[in-house]
Amino acid sequence: MKTTQSDIPKSWAEALVAEIVSDNYHAAGVFREFGLDFCCGGGIPLAEACKKRGVDLESVEEQLNSLQVSNSTGAENYKAWEPSYLIRHIEDVHHRFVRTKIPEITAYAKKVSKVHGSRHPETTEIFSQFTRLSQELLQHLEDEEERVFPLILEVIEARKTGGTTNEDATLKLKREIEHMEADHDRAGSVMRNIRELSNNFTPPVGACQTYRVLYHNLEGFEEDLHKHVHLENNILFSKAAEWVTPKA
Repeated sequence: MKTTQSDIPKSWAEALVAEIVSDNYHAAGVFREFGLDFCCGGGIPLAEACKKRGVDLESVEEQLNSLQVSNSTGAENYKAWEPSYLIRHIEDVHHRFVRTKIPEITAYAKKVSKVHGSRHPETTEIFSQFTRLSQELLQHLEDEEERVFPLILEVIEARKTGGTTNEDATLKLKREIEHMEADHDRAGSVMRNIRELSNNFTPPVGACQTYRVLYHNLEGFEEDLHKHVHLENNILFSKAAEWVTPKA
């Protein structure tokens, strides 16, 4: 007999989406399949996220229960990573990916817009939106590497050694994190727009190879952005928020 929503374990329905992914990153694939935001919008209970998206909670719960927890290796246990190591990972993997892919995707988007824009005006808008997003993201990466990450490490070191954290540094870090999270929200919004414009990154029938490569790359860019933002918002920045909170 089919179970009702009331039969679903409260641990799933009431758990925050971001925390589910933080505990097991394999869950990100489940949420991506159902169109659930686990990075910028992951701070709400799963039941609420499903309701907002019009997704059947029981179907999501069944997928989560089917995950093979044993496949979650130590390399994916990001919550257990030291902040300095997590920061290096973010820079070496995700920041490098963004810097590498932006010129490539921009070139494809420009060509597709030029060749197909008259028949498919959405490609012109995709090129325009991705260009603006690229400029903002590149500045965002610099801000993180030059200001935010060093400040996080400074605050962490002071707390770990039992020293006092400079109040100005603490307030500055809070403001920086808020600014970075706002940037993440804007980036996520732009990529959602691009996904809609591209019909979920589905090229039209008869599309040329460049057209197909563009949409494939945009989909990969969005997927990496989701993981990138998750690691920062839900793990690194979340920990930093605890470190800057005065001890009782």
